[in-house]
Amino acid sequence: MEATPALEGRPLIFETIEARDLATHGGAIEAIYTAHQTGIVVRGALPEALRQATAERLCAPDLADQWAAPNAGMTGGEIRTIGDAATPTFTALRGPSIERYGQNAARHAERTAAVFGDPAGPTPHIQRLLGGLFGGRPAAPPTFEGATSWAPYNLRALDPGQQIFSHHDNHFGLEVYRRMDAGLDRTTILSWFITLQAPESGGELVVYGLWGSDPNPPMLPSRFLDTQALEQRFHKQTIGLRAGDLVVFDAGRHVHRVTPVGGGHPRLTLGGFLTVDIERTRLAFWS
Repeated sequence: MEATPALEGRPLIFETIEARDLATHGGAIEAIYTAHQTGIVVRGALPEALRQATAERLCAPDLADQWAAPNAGMTGGEIRTIGDAATPTFTALRGPSIERYGQNAARHAERTAAVFGDPAGPTPHIQRLLGGLFGGRPAAPPTFEGATSWAPYNLRALDPGQQIFSHHDNHFGLEVYRRMDAGLDRTTILSWFITLQAPESGGELVVYGLWGSDPNPPMLPSRFLDTQALEQRFHKQTIGLRAGDLVVFDAGRHVHRVTPVGGGHPRLTLGGFLTVDIERTRLAFWS
C-alpha cells in the first residue's frame, strides 16, 4: 500500500475562547502577528441584543440602496457591502483610489447612523475587543487625511450560492495605502470580522497552510488559486463561526476562503483588517 503523501505548508494553530476570558489572552495579536499562532475565535464577542438588531436592520428594505456590489460579474463570488474596503475587487483590481476611499471614509458616520441609529455604532466595543487581545493597548482606526480616519469596518453580505474564493490579503502595495501611517508595521495584515448572522449551512472560513509568499502555489489557467489542489495537498483548518463570534487571523500570509453559503438567508458580517505599530504600543484597524 502506498503511503499517503505528507501535507504541505505550515501547521495551523487556532484558539477558541469566550469573550469573558479576553483579559487572559492579551498576547493573542502579538502571537498571530509573529506567526506563532494562526488565529483566535472569541465566542459571544458581540452582545446578543446588538447582534440580533443589526442583522434584522441590515435586511430592512430602506437600506437596499446602501448596498454596493464590488465583485459584480464574478460568477459565484459576488458580495454585497455597505462601505468600501481597501482591497482589490472584481470591479477595481487595484483597489479603491485614494479619492474614492477618502469619500467612503468621510461617509462612515452617516452610514453607521443609518444602520445602528448612532454615528459611533459598535466602534467603541470593537476597540475594547481588539485592544484586549493586544494587552489592553489602544486600538483605533488610523488617520487617513486631516480630520478623517480610515473607516473602522464595513458590513458584508454573502447571499446563498455565493462564496469568497481562495486568496490572501497582503494589500499594502495598493495605491490607497500611501495614506497609511508610516509608523505602522507592514510585515503582514491580520483580518478580523464578527458574524452578525450565520448562514443555515456553508459560509465557513477555511485557512490553508500555504502562504501567499510561498513559491509555486497551485494555480488554475484563469490565474485563480486551485482550491481543489489546496484541499488535497495542504494543511487546512475549517472554522465554523456562530452568530456573535469574533475571529482574528493571519490573512496577510495565509491563503484562505469562505465556502459557498447554503440555505435561504445571507451570511452577514462586520469586519476589516488590522496591524500594530512598529514600537508595539498601539493597534490600528480599518476596512
